[in-house]
Amino acid sequence: MTGTALRLARAEARAARDQSAAPVSGLDRAIAALEQAVEGSVQQAIQALPETTAPHCPHRAAHRPGRARLIDNDPELRAFITARIDRLTFCQLADAVAAHFPPERHVKKTAIHAWWKRQRAARKPDHSG
Repeated sequence: MTGTALRLARAEARAARDQSAAPVSGLDRAIAALEQAVEGSVQQAIQALPETTAPHCPHRAAHRPGRARLIDNDPELRAFITARIDRLTFCQLADAVAAHFPPERHVKKTAIHAWWKRQRAARKPDHSG
């Protein structure tokens, strides 16, 4: 019996019980058995799901829309930028990234600037009262 068929049978048994003037213990037992079968089939379906092949991504785990920021998700790129952020301008840093990394890992100066601002804001102590 499929989960849909079990749910339908459970609903029909409940409807029959509700229409009856006196409680019928047989229907109550049938409803309990059907509810147990539904729960069992749901648990079996959950256990049968394949393992995910996608790597863990905090961006997705937080249910945030859009693509995750490249600098935040690429430790090598982030280390490269962090090592040079205090010596190069954002334009020079974007050029250095373009020279060192393949095109799919390139970031522009605006992305570097936005990342830098977020990093500074995260390190700033909160002085609000």
